[in-house]
Amino acid sequence: MTAAAEGEGGAAPAARTPGGTAWRAAVLLVLAVGLIAGGSALGSELVGHDVRLGMVAAVPAAVCVGVPTMLWLRARQGHIAAPLLGTLLAVLSGANLLHDHRSVYAGHALHLIRTGSAVYEESLLAAGAVVALAAVLVAAVDGHRHPRAD
Repeated sequence: MTAAAEGEGGAAPAARTPGGTAWRAAVLLVLAVGLIAGGSALGSELVGHDVRLGMVAAVPAAVCVGVPTMLWLRARQGHIAAPLLGTLLAVLSGANLLHDHRSVYAGHALHLIRTGSAVYEESLLAAGAVVALAAVLVAAVDGHRHPRAD
């Protein structure tokens, strides 16, 4: 391979097997779900003091999903936005849902309730989680097909 074919940054990144990409994506999906749940639980404790404190739990969770999506899955820089914003939305709405409606999770079971604000928060939680998880899958496929050169 010539230097012109490799680009100015040096050697092209080594090819990754589909199995390697799949397990990295699976680990990141599990991490995203765990961070959304954990961030929502922590944020629900902080939201009682001030609603803005929900960001204390949401930002680290979003960064811990968005940055590995770009770096570990070797996706291009544009793929950081959707997992980051989806995780932020999911954690913030989950924190408010758990704080405002403590009966949602009672007796180790999830109970969906039908008040206006609860439906709104449930919808935002679902939308944020779907966006974050789908974006991780899209980034995994794109990072496998067109790996980002470091």
